[in-house]
Amino acid sequence: MGGGQAGLAVSYHLKQLGREHVIFEQAEKAGNAWRNDRWDSFTLVTPNWTIKLPGAEYDGNDPDGFLKKAEVVAYFEQYVEKFNLPVQFNTSVLEVAPLEDGKGYQVKTDGKTFQAKNVVMATGSFQKPKIPAFSADIQADISQLHSGQYRNPSQLPEGAVLVVGSAQSGMQIAEELYQSGRIVYLCTCSAPRVPRRYRGRDIFSWLLDTGFLEQTMDKLPSPKARLGGNPHLSGKKRRSLAELSSVCARRRKTSRSYGGRAKRKSYVLARLERNPCQSG
Repeated sequence: MGGGQAGLAVSYHLKQLGREHVIFEQAEKAGNAWRNDRWDSFTLVTPNWTIKLPGAEYDGNDPDGFLKKAEVVAYFEQYVEKFNLPVQFNTSVLEVAPLEDGKGYQVKTDGKTFQAKNVVMATGSFQKPKIPAFSADIQADISQLHSGQYRNPSQLPEGAVLVVGSAQSGMQIAEELYQSGRIVYLCTCSAPRVPRRYRGRDIFSWLLDTGFLEQTMDKLPSPKARLGGNPHLSGKKRRSLAELSSVCARRRKTSRSYGGRAKRKSYVLARLERNPCQSG
């Protein structure tokens, strides 16, 4: 269930073993999350050399670059086609229930009902926006948009913009809005931050060498740790504005709290207990 990178990787290995299987994907095409839930200028924040879906490791001429949105979508489309993976698009799974004899499962979709000895859940963890309850108290003439619906600065009404959250999406969107000439108020969160490069190497090469990327669930401090925000980075080789030190240097407004209340043409932000742009 699920035709994203996890589901496709499982399908690849099953096909190599000659195991009969099918992938149910509710979207119309491969790469749906990247195709429909990302902004126009989106790029991966992991360098191209980290792209390692089984059987299709990156072999282009820019290993230290970062794939753009359209390139990511094309990669998944080509992956499905290259290995002829059995993906059934436009198929939603409505129910999965164990068979009475305990030897498999009944899978009910919006089209047919199937039986299978095994079921793999590969639907991902971040499929639905989480909107703070207080958003309902903000006056109606202030536009509110989740990051999954944001496409580019011209999509927003004129005026300043409050970006809530300083993880991957928030930082990159704030960077783009700032570069477009907008006044940007950035409400920071607990997402950690790391340098893009350290001692001449991309941070992901260090994470790989130290074994950080090989951690399994049982090695995490708690099950909740897997849902923690990833350190914010920018998919650019040069020093990016998407670093809090650069944010402050360019006088972008920052706040440490999510509890701010927005008002027409101005924003009331909570006072910082400690400036997030300061070291230490």
